[in-house]
Amino acid sequence: MNNTYAYIRVSTKEQNTDRQHEALKEYATSNNLIYKATFEDRSSGKDFNRPQYLLLKEIVKTDDTIIIKELDRLGRNFMDTPKELQYFFERGIKVIILDTPLVSTGDIKLDYTINNMLINFLSYIADKEREKIQCRVIEGLKNAKDKGIKLGRPTRNLPKEFTRYYVKWKNKEVTGVEFAKLLKISKATLYRYIKEYIV
Repeated sequence: MNNTYAYIRVSTKEQNTDRQHEALKEYATSNNLIYKATFEDRSSGKDFNRPQYLLLKEIVKTDDTIIIKELDRLGRNFMDTPKELQYFFERGIKVIILDTPLVSTGDIKLDYTINNMLINFLSYIADKEREKIQCRVIEGLKNAKDKGIKLGRPTRNLPKEFTRYYVKWKNKEVTGVEFAKLLKISKATLYRYIKEYIV
């Protein structure tokens, strides 16, 4: 018996998978397919060392079908994504990627050649897009830093005399206990303030 499997991936635990589930369910319904199982990973697409994906590779067999919503849900690595697809092709496993217009001529070898070209091209585009996003993030952080915008967790308001006594404490003119007493706070609170102040 041939089985159909769904594969879903997001990069972080916070991301929602509903959109992928709905698209795959709609495709399966319109093509009279019933999933044997759905495999879902919450990890980066830069490599294929993902627990659910590796489990899927162990379970799937010749003449089975894997459905994935988008090519970059399978992987974002331009070099390795086509190799993964070739792994399935060589074992007679069909991979359907909903956003990739794979060509079907009826000639298996020709289909593989054409589809592999498309997959290589689309993998390249996905990889370059990821690089562009990373560059934008780095540029954005640099611009914010150049403008004096402090990034990260907001610093809480420090006691009025904190900076003055902090200098004395750094110069070992007062102890930590004396520093805390001067500010009328606990020693634990003082060290939280110090940690935030020096970040």
